[in-house]
Amino acid sequence: MLSSATKAAANVTKTLAENDIRNAARDTENTGRDILHNVSDYAQDAGQKVRGFVDKTVDQTRSTTDKLTTEIKSNPIRSSAIALGAGFILGALLARR
Repeated sequence: MLSSATKAAANVTKTLAENDIRNAARDTENTGRDILHNVSDYAQDAGQKVRGFVDKTVDQTRSTTDKLTTEIKSNPIRSSAIALGAGFILGALLARR
């Protein structure tokens, strides 16, 4: 038989172990929330960078298209000659294969 002091010590140990498990579970939950928050922040930052890159690319494409359209309208003969030359060179390169 176990003495009353041994039983009391076992109950104290049991209570301390239960508290340790609860605290560890709470710490793990808090750590999980922190990790999720950090990942969410990183994803949001990455999304903003991608949106900025796409917006910048769209603006540059529009600007280049506008400049090219203006150049073609102001010099139609030269533009046609350049297009004809580029087509000829491209056709010659593709015909070789």
